[in-house]
Amino acid sequence: MINPDFALFDENMFHRLRGLLDGLQAPSDLPVINMTIGEPKQAAPQLVSDTIAMHADHWNGYPKPAGDANMQEDVLSYIRARFGAAAASIIDPDRHLLPIPGTREPLHFLGLCVAGSKPQGCALVSNPYYHAWRAGALASRGEIVYMNLTESSGYLPDLDGLSEEMLARCQIMYICTPSNPHGATASKVWLKQAVEQARLHNYLLVVDECYIDIWRGMKPVGMLEVLAEMQGGIGDPLQQVIVLNSLSKRSNAAGVRCGYMAGDARIIAAYTKLIANGGALVPTPILRAAGALYRDDAHQRAARSHYDKSFALAEDILGITAPKGGFFLWVKVSDDLDITKRLWQQAAIRVMPGRYMAADTDAGNPGAGYIRVALVHDHDVIAEALHRMAPFLKADQKADQVDYAS
Repeated sequence: MINPDFALFDENMFHRLRGLLDGLQAPSDLPVINMTIGEPKQAAPQLVSDTIAMHADHWNGYPKPAGDANMQEDVLSYIRARFGAAAASIIDPDRHLLPIPGTREPLHFLGLCVAGSKPQGCALVSNPYYHAWRAGALASRGEIVYMNLTESSGYLPDLDGLSEEMLARCQIMYICTPSNPHGATASKVWLKQAVEQARLHNYLLVVDECYIDIWRGMKPVGMLEVLAEMQGGIGDPLQQVIVLNSLSKRSNAAGVRCGYMAGDARIIAAYTKLIANGGALVPTPILRAAGALYRDDAHQRAARSHYDKSFALAEDILGITAPKGGFFLWVKVSDDLDITKRLWQQAAIRVMPGRYMAADTDAGNPGAGYIRVALVHDHDVIAEALHRMAPFLKADQKADQVDYAS
């Protein structure tokens, strides 16, 4: 009665972590600090509550799949400010733009949009993976092929290493920049190559940009900037590409469940049909709050400043260089399972073993030998956690800074 393919979801990293630590006790004299999940702990801006209250008269209306003109202009205003006027100019909001309830559902549903589009098709998924990429790959009904992200590849897929046979069978590819969990950022050259390959081999390139506004040093390049530079000679400047953005990380608003999808008009049309018949639509008061967040950069600068200080603490206490994007530390260790257990049993710290975030492949598990540490708490909590972790990491012969190449 149950779809046997759902057994894949039993490998959820949080479920596996609970199994690893089950029966192991943390020290009773230390407060537990959970650094396993990328959930912002800072409060969402007050304008979220204020804007929703201002538009409470819209709760009685059914949401529309395409949102409305206000939502479109709010998102385009953000795109102009963040990625440039050229990036906004290639978007026809009625053909290329949709509101989304966060990125998880659309990442999954995009797999349904391409399912069965090629015989013996496959889905190429960045590895370590976000579980919604894998769900979308499963929905595409093709073979799931993992693209290992390693230090030697700059923690991005090795596009040159993909065979012509694999690219020919590909129906959908999932990439993320800045990458999760590494925080590596893709260059314009790399993103252009990814688009050219997708267009040459006729598959959908899905670009997850949920961390695009959490950076330090140089602002990451967005895919829409690259597409604007590549627009000559084709009908749809967003052909073969879908870009996803959400407010969860950017605005400390994971509970708002809102963002946008921009991309290929054919996919946008197919996705609209799908959600109109069986998807979650974003209510109008939420759209208004999302629009207010997208138009306000002050709270986002404050969030970046908070994470800057968090990584400064990591550099000072652990001697680990900050990644270019995101809010995770990806720490190289001798044995990720062993140190995860010891941090829990002796320091009351929960971290995520890297191997639980990735699939085993013929080339190995690219997460093995790393732990992911989410720097999302208040600074006093982060400092306490890092001081507790420091003796364990400094005693580990492989615990050193990672080269966050781009």
